[in-house]
Amino acid sequence: MSSQPEYPIQAMGFWIFGFLSVVLAVLKLTVPGYWSWWRVALPFLAFLGHNAVYLLTGFLCLCWLKHEEDGEEFSTVAKHSREGYNLTALLCFFLFLDNLLRRVEGQGWKRFWPCSGRFEVVVLFGTLSLVAQFVYWSRIVSGLNEEHV
Repeated sequence: MSSQPEYPIQAMGFWIFGFLSVVLAVLKLTVPGYWSWWRVALPFLAFLGHNAVYLLTGFLCLCWLKHEEDGEEFSTVAKHSREGYNLTALLCFFLFLDNLLRRVEGQGWKRFWPCSGRFEVVVLFGTLSLVAQFVYWSRIVSGLNEEHV
């Protein structure tokens, strides 16, 4: 048996978004202008928040998975995954946090509605992020349920 696990933890996104936050921190300290520290940490916070929503919706959707008594493990989850929905959920969660910060700081773009910071836009992107996560996980669960029928 090898010492490496079959599916190692994927930490690349953690490092990419952490590096992006460090670059924004350096820019905040060197470039004149107002940036809050929340805006500097936005990429990292979006990554952490997206993963929290990902886990929560995954657990909720896996409750609908039909169980069989033979104790067979599910090895085909990756076959039914839909990464487009997951990436859409990440983008919507990022825009949700960006608009939330713009609303709190009062720095919305008036001519570009996706970054306006209005309450409706904050709710829209938060809802779209949740919907994309539920669609992603429901596709996985429905594919696994079809295998058991």
